Amino acid sequence: MFLGTILMNAPKNNDQAAYQDQRENSPADFEGLWVNEDQKKPGITRCKIAFKENRYQVQMWGSCIPQDCDWGKNQTDEIEKGTTKFELLWDAGFAESVITYEIVDGKLKLINHRRFKNGSARPDYMLVEYFVKN
Repeated sequence: MFLGTILMNAPKNNDQAAYQDQRENSPADFEGLWVNEDQKKPGITRCKIAFKENRYQVQMWGSCIPQDCDWGKNQTDEIEKGTTKFELLWDAGFAESVITYEIVDGKLKLINHRRFKNGSARPDYMLVEYFVKN
């Protein structure tokens, strides 16, 4: 279901305090089952992350009726030491999402850049969602 991965290293900004906070996150901080904190209208409802053999392995579910849609599984290439966030490309056929995964204040922050490619004329969008460990 995916086309590839993109990795991102520590931010290159002048805010050393923010950089230090992000550097303190380890791969283990991402691991677990994460549930969207906004249950009223989430795009992605759950996200399960594991870290094995220096790769993040992710499974996600989207909001569908009558039950959540399983997006399947995806994994990164090997990550570089010091990586504080990562991205995965998810291809559902009719649309694709590049999703950034980052830990912020103990929550999993997902930034979803969605592009529709089925000619439906639906506009592309960006959605930011926060998840808490279940």
